[in-house]
Amino acid sequence: MTDLRVLVLIPLVLIPCLATVLNPVAAEPTTRTLSGQLTYLQRIALTPDSLVVVEFRASDDQTLMGETRFATEGRQVPLPFALQVPHDTSGQIRSAIWSGGRPAWISDPVAITAGDAPLELGTLRLQPFTPMGFTTIMRCGETEIELGAIDDRLRLRVNGKTIDLLPTPAASGAKFAAQDDPETFFWSQGHSALLSLAGEPLPECVAAVPVEQAPFRARGNEPGWSLTLSGEQIALSLDYGSREIKAKRPEPIETNGTRVYSLPDQNLSIRIREHPCSDTMTGMPYPSTVELEIEDQRLTGCGGEPSTLLEGEEWTVHSLAGEPVPDEVSVTINFLENDRVAGSSGCNRFMGGYALTGEGLSFDQIAGTMMACPELQMQTEQRFLGLLQAVNRFEVTPDGGLQLITTDNERIGAER
Repeated sequence: MTDLRVLVLIPLVLIPCLATVLNPVAAEPTTRTLSGQLTYLQRIALTPDSLVVVEFRASDDQTLMGETRFATEGRQVPLPFALQVPHDTSGQIRSAIWSGGRPAWISDPVAITAGDAPLELGTLRLQPFTPMGFTTIMRCGETEIELGAIDDRLRLRVNGKTIDLLPTPAASGAKFAAQDDPETFFWSQGHSALLSLAGEPLPECVAAVPVEQAPFRARGNEPGWSLTLSGEQIALSLDYGSREIKAKRPEPIETNGTRVYSLPDQNLSIRIREHPCSDTMTGMPYPSTVELEIEDQRLTGCGGEPSTLLEGEEWTVHSLAGEPVPDEVSVTINFLENDRVAGSSGCNRFMGGYALTGEGLSFDQIAGTMMACPELQMQTEQRFLGLLQAVNRFEVTPDGGLQLITTDNERIGAER
């Protein structure tokens, strides 16, 4: 009788579960479809290896909430796309086409309001993309990285850290490795790449939509001129502002780290060379040397952001006011994102902020740990921090070293 009761009870327990499976309650949709097509007006054919990437990012924190990517396989624009995104999230659609292992075309962001209904976006127009700094983005799993070319180096930004990589031999693709750590490398394989940080490999890196480009600015003296490359436009001010030229930015010719923009209608040629330059009036170093040829004039000047010369691998301080740092004392300085600086002052760790203006460099709000050390380390630390607070400009030496110069012309010498 006991066994019979068990046999009777089992079907009674299972019946509600079977009913649920056979008659499911309709689930509320959690996503919706965004669709459209990509095109551009220029009569330029896409290369056979071209790749389309369309991303949807949340408005509040730019988190990636949806994407689609596909090879063009010989197809040309217009190229239709569709992707699923969360229905309750407002954000932006951005798109790009990669060719030859780099972003070649990019669209302006399109704002998307949260909603349940599918949304047809129509035609999104792409514009040529010419990197002018840290503008190439790839994604390695959930980690986004930024890439930029400085001379023959590849500069990598990942997890808030900037790393300079040098070319290294590879069986295929293009490989760059840290000078002091071959286990830190970036190995490009076209639209994908392998990234290792101190021997720890990240998931395969894939193409992403580049960030908005920051304008490239340059200036020169005697006579004063200024140049801005922004989006598709070139704006040039000559003779201290007495003459203005605005024109559509042409595609540059790039060779050996030099970009040349030719505007025959304006009798203007602009040559931007990735080579350090010092402003002739202020002495401020810049990462690019710029030459203008306009009509019968040849003008020279400097361009780019001075901060790119400071950021990157940590600097090791080797001299303070002409005196060498003792071998047993470690003094370092690292220029970080968001105008922050950190390092070792000889005994303790320090951190603070720095500011670059048109006139020079300064440090402020320097704070550190309070550990006690042997007298030699403490003396070196006091000397370093005192000089650092008095810095008002910097220079980059021909061999790539750094000189931080105080108001009394005393110097902190450093190298990578």
